[in-house]
Amino acid sequence: MILQGNRRLFAILCIVFALAAAGPLARGPRPLSSVDIDDIATLLKLEDTRQFDAATLERILKSSHPEVRRRAVISIGRIAKDPGRALLAGLRADGDPDIVASVVFASGQLKDPSAVTWLGEFLENVATAPAIAREAAQALGKIRTPEAQIALARYLTTAPPDAPALVVGEALLAIGRFTKDDLKRDLAPEDVAPIVRWAQAKDEEIRWRAAWALFRPRNPAAVPHLVKLADDKSPEVRFWAVRGLSPALVDQAGLDRATVSAQLLAATKDKDRRVRTESLRALLQYDDDGAFGALLAALASKDTWMSTSAAESAGRFQSRGAALTPALIAAAGPSQPMWLRQLLLAPLTTLAPETAIEVATSLAREDSAVARRAAVQGLGRLGNAGRSRLEVLNGDPVLKGLLPTGGRGGGSGLPPRPPVPPRIDADYRQLVEKWIVPDYNGQKRPHAIWTTRRGTIELELFPGDAPMGVEYFMQSVASGDIVGTEFGRVVPNFVAQQDGIRYAPTLRDEVNRVGLLRGTLAWASAGLDTGRPGYTLGNTPQPHNEGNFTSLGRVVKGMDVVDHLEWGDKILAAKVK
Repeated sequence: MILQGNRRLFAILCIVFALAAAGPLARGPRPLSSVDIDDIATLLKLEDTRQFDAATLERILKSSHPEVRRRAVISIGRIAKDPGRALLAGLRADGDPDIVASVVFASGQLKDPSAVTWLGEFLENVATAPAIAREAAQALGKIRTPEAQIALARYLTTAPPDAPALVVGEALLAIGRFTKDDLKRDLAPEDVAPIVRWAQAKDEEIRWRAAWALFRPRNPAAVPHLVKLADDKSPEVRFWAVRGLSPALVDQAGLDRATVSAQLLAATKDKDRRVRTESLRALLQYDDDGAFGALLAALASKDTWMSTSAAESAGRFQSRGAALTPALIAAAGPSQPMWLRQLLLAPLTTLAPETAIEVATSLAREDSAVARRAAVQGLGRLGNAGRSRLEVLNGDPVLKGLLPTGGRGGGSGLPPRPPVPPRIDADYRQLVEKWIVPDYNGQKRPHAIWTTRRGTIELELFPGDAPMGVEYFMQSVASGDIVGTEFGRVVPNFVAQQDGIRYAPTLRDEVNRVGLLRGTLAWASAGLDTGRPGYTLGNTPQPHNEGNFTSLGRVVKGMDVVDHLEWGDKILAAKVK
């Protein structure tokens, strides 16, 4: 065992792993037998029911088929029970690099502190295949013990300048996940030194990850470096860098607030939409004339990311109510977009209650469950006058049965769908035959097309990595249940998130090695196995959520449509390509 000091075995393994190609490790073409399919179906059942059956897992881990063994390792990580750590430890010296890469992934999912030394050795050894070293870095970022942070810092400090970008980049994202709560101490200036070393790398893929790692932990020591990166030649770097320039951190870093505010104000005119948006969002945290002027200008912007950012921050400037209120009233007029009126309802409730009542009334009459919900909630905050208007609206025969009575219901009037019966063994085998086997054999993955008023979005699904999630997705398309689903949360340069699909159940998460990238299709979650579709589409990578969300698929066409989705946009049609 490596942890017992068998360095010779470790060196042999690293030579084997070095032969593997960078990126996802190739799987052999060996066919899956009926017995193999039964074993994979059993694993799927254990994942679905979150049962840690040690005897069954140990038996399947001895399978002669490498794909079955690999899936058994992934299942241990997904079941996420501590007894799985011992099974994984026994596989660290396996001769199959794909098995070991899966053990690394699963160790991260189990947040196994006993794996830190082993993972650190993999990461630092130059003979380790980049694909496995990348997994080791990511796993350390999930474990997030002080020892894991030390291992990542040591690698980033000692790795040669020509180290694989794949590995350095993942190590930067992993170390950026550590907060003072993880480290059980306040963040110190020396914590940023291993990151800063890569902030001037020639490769912009490394530089933007360094910017992310500097901004994410909210360490004041990173601020001077972020100020420099905010002027980087790459917009990929600039938009992450400006996110870390909050006034509180600038003050703690001892920098001149006015100077940084002016830099952010200038960046709101950047050529890149993402940089403009993130600069504005950072700038609007400053209570100065430049920030207020930028707010007023952005409220009238035709760029929805800019106007959304301004509307979401308008409440911060209530002390400037005399100048702010007329601008808000104009921006929330009847001819303005629905999403803008909804966002401005909250500040108008305080600054101009009579206008807020009219705005809420206009939202109540929209053909949008999301708008009607916002109207009811807004009128409920407007005292007696708001409640009186709500009574009038409830008596309107046109709106009868449409206004929600509370919670997040859309007032659809549809009867609840009967509970779905638990899956039986035959169901799991069918899922394997329908989704996993074709994907393993290299058949073309299923594609689906969503139609919105912004255009069409084509999605490629990952049936081998998330068969249960793909099965439900395809059912929601085939049944038409997804049609009419609205995007009820659109965060500029972050995510477009749907409201719940009618009848949608809570899904089992199938966290996989694909990751959360720009264009990833997933579903919102408050923790493993709590998510209920609608779905989310990422505008940016989301490293901080790695290990907690299921990568169900990816956008292959129409990413420009995703970037221009607005709050309240609907799925107008959906089909399998």
